[in-house]
Amino acid sequence: MKTPVINKNLLIFRFVVVFLICASACSKNNELEDGLKCQVEAKNGQDDDIIGEWKLVKGQTVFHDPRTIDFSCDNVTYTFQEDGTLEVSGSAETVIGLGAGKYSFQLHREPLESSDEEFTLQIDELVMGSEISADAMIINHSYLDGPILYFVRIR
Repeated sequence: MKTPVINKNLLIFRFVVVFLICASACSKNNELEDGLKCQVEAKNGQDDDIIGEWKLVKGQTVFHDPRTIDFSCDNVTYTFQEDGTLEVSGSAETVIGLGAGKYSFQLHREPLESSDEEFTLQIDELVMGSEISADAMIINHSYLDGPILYFVRIR
């Protein structure tokens, strides 16, 4: 009986191909754009910089009254300024997240203990996990029965 011979080069090639396919399919912005009612043109920025204008495109509640709301056709924006001020503007019929107004914020470059996100974002007294890429952001407050907010960078 013959023992099967494993071609190491073929095995490595297959692994690399599978890895590249998975990596390209896992883009946050592609994830956000799936199923949105309105197309939102994203602008690129630094993948670790929150400063700029972000359009709320989707909000999700997980535990209490679970639902997902598409905000892509509404004009709800979060503008993070260098002086630590966050201005939320715009309106929607149903709002998940912060209401219009000015808030203070701090972005900490370490993960929040109770979440898997890369950053910790504090808006006034709310402390949340956050993921930021070049053109998309997720703010996750679901660990305390809050919303998960999905944004696209617009400026």
